[in-house]
Amino acid sequence: MRTLLLLQSGSPIEARTTLNVFAVILIVALIAAAIAIFFFISRYVTTYKTSPAYLERKRAKPTTIADLNQVAKECGLEKEEKDILWAISKKNSSMNLLFFVKEIEQVEEAIRKEFFEFDNAGDELGKNSLFSLRKKLLKVYQQKIIIKTSRAIDENTTFTYTVTKGFHHKIVLKESTPDGLILELPQSLTNSPDKPAALSKIALIFEAKDGSPYEFETRVVRYQQGKNGEQQMITVHTDKLTPLQKRQAERIELRLPCKFSSVKVQNEGKKKDVIYTPSEKEYDGTLEDISVGGCRIITNLPIKAEQYIYLSGPFNGSYTDNAIGAIVRTTKRSDNVYILHIKFIKIDVAAVNRIQARVYGYSLPTE
Repeated sequence: MRTLLLLQSGSPIEARTTLNVFAVILIVALIAAAIAIFFFISRYVTTYKTSPAYLERKRAKPTTIADLNQVAKECGLEKEEKDILWAISKKNSSMNLLFFVKEIEQVEEAIRKEFFEFDNAGDELGKNSLFSLRKKLLKVYQQKIIIKTSRAIDENTTFTYTVTKGFHHKIVLKESTPDGLILELPQSLTNSPDKPAALSKIALIFEAKDGSPYEFETRVVRYQQGKNGEQQMITVHTDKLTPLQKRQAERIELRLPCKFSSVKVQNEGKKKDVIYTPSEKEYDGTLEDISVGGCRIITNLPIKAEQYIYLSGPFNGSYTDNAIGAIVRTTKRSDNVYILHIKFIKIDVAAVNRIQARVYGYSLPTE
């Protein structure tokens, strides 16, 4: 009888152990199911958020202050720049600001329109903040162009060719063929001893559309005459392009007459109290190029560096402006002409705006 009872009854410990095993299995199954559900939901959400329909909804979503603040933080905008961007955003309300700032062509067009509004109102400070906004937006959102071969260089790109100290010849790419580059020579190089011989190697510098400068070495194959009688130089392609450091400010070439004179400086070293007094005696020079930060002047006078200079000339190609600058370097050319490399020390905001308007194509040289 005792033996029968032992066979029919189980130990309480064994029963609890069996129950715990089933509980653990159930919990593990529930966790696995939860993970699977979470995975599929996450995958669905990710797929949806990358779908054209979702992106289109986001693009059309009205811009909020939070969106503006996000862009302002990413670009380091000042209050004036932020206010201008908010005004531009409202005028382009069909696209959310977070998407709008990445459409560089639309940004350029919107800033151009805003410039002319400021210009009509005579708001020089507004134009200055607008140019600053443009620079910051493009720095953050403009897609960088990486060029690895001369085959990818756009036609009508201008190359700088320098062989003699102080002489910079501008060569234009007329056509890129499978065999090489067809370059149009300027008159200054056609009849110059700087003209490279056939089969010789030359170094050329150019800027991509985003302003990134490159240098490369190529070989001259031969010369030919263009359809309009211009001389063309044929060079081979190369895959060895070297990126260069980008300029702080974009320059424009002018080659226009200007006037300059020496400057007397009082209280030098005390920035707020410095007085610059230009001499009445003026000299003639040629304004070679200019940017918002400085310029280059050509003169026959052997002027040394580390002097202050007063400059008056057509900074934007037509309107006469003036500035105080410091000569940071003087270069003597082989023809005994001197190039003065000038850094602006004092220049009106209106003059800076006119230079930038010319650089970005917002105004014509003959305006």
